[in-house]
Amino acid sequence: MRSSLHLIAALLASVAMPALAADNIPTLDISPFLAGQAPNGFGATPPAAAAPVEKQAAAAIEKPKALNGTLYAVVAPTYSGNTTSYIRLFNGATATSTFSISVVGSPSGINYGTASITVPSNASPQYSIGEIVTAARAGSLTGGDTSYALYIQNADSTAGYQHVTYNSSNSFFENNSICANLLSPTVVSINNAQVLTNVHTSRLSAFPSTITLSNYWNAPVTYRLTVRDALTGGLIGQMNVTAQANATYSIPESQLESTIPFTPTANQSHVNVFIVDISGSPPNALSGVSITNNVLAAQINMSTACAVNAMSTNVGGGGGFSGY
Repeated sequence: MRSSLHLIAALLASVAMPALAADNIPTLDISPFLAGQAPNGFGATPPAAAAPVEKQAAAAIEKPKALNGTLYAVVAPTYSGNTTSYIRLFNGATATSTFSISVVGSPSGINYGTASITVPSNASPQYSIGEIVTAARAGSLTGGDTSYALYIQNADSTAGYQHVTYNSSNSFFENNSICANLLSPTVVSINNAQVLTNVHTSRLSAFPSTITLSNYWNAPVTYRLTVRDALTGGLIGQMNVTAQANATYSIPESQLESTIPFTPTANQSHVNVFIVDISGSPPNALSGVSITNNVLAAQINMSTACAVNAMSTNVGGGGGFSGY
């Protein structure tokens, strides 16, 4: 079954990415980054693929005193001041996508205003809580409210977000994403691709990032990593890596830069990394990203990112690479 899927998906891939010939894609030898490998005989057989997920329609934005939070993805609590919240909005669709973000007071539940933010395909730009409040024309907290909550809607099935915080006084950086629905499994169910959003480039030298890749298939698999500008969604480059059976690798982001190769510009602090099995099967891998805080000598796991919409129960591999 898997070999048949490989053949079909390979044909699809040749159509989906005609401008990127396989012989022009560099291969990174990830064996120096091996972090561990299970004994022979381990490895799971993936479930059979199901039909693609249909898009979930977004409900119209309401304007009562209090919003029905079941119709939104909710980010709460948020922070301003020395510790500031930043929201990264991810668009995994093939066209631009618009996020509607209602700024709600806590504990009153009053809707202070709503911002409309358009994000390019495959991008995940970052906005401070102050920028979102300004875009929503929300104004200052009143009536006993002590913080803002953000209520997010987007009709696209691959829309996502990440909530991170940064303290400018002590350089403490943290992933505060609390998800009802996770982003990467959602993208896998639709496009057979895993995604790591807002991976730090070498421009953020105080916070270098490392990608982890664990191949739980019981044979070697070649994965393709596609790197895109997180601000614009523009393609930066691709590379192939071959992961051994049941092996785990820790790959510095700087290694991606030297392999493609590319040198980040002043506006390229973050990249999005899409991971596919070149056969077209859903990736039989676990992937993640962490950063090293050189100021505090600490490691922070940045893997968690949230999906705006719940996955359909009809999942298991979808319609192809979608340009990844």
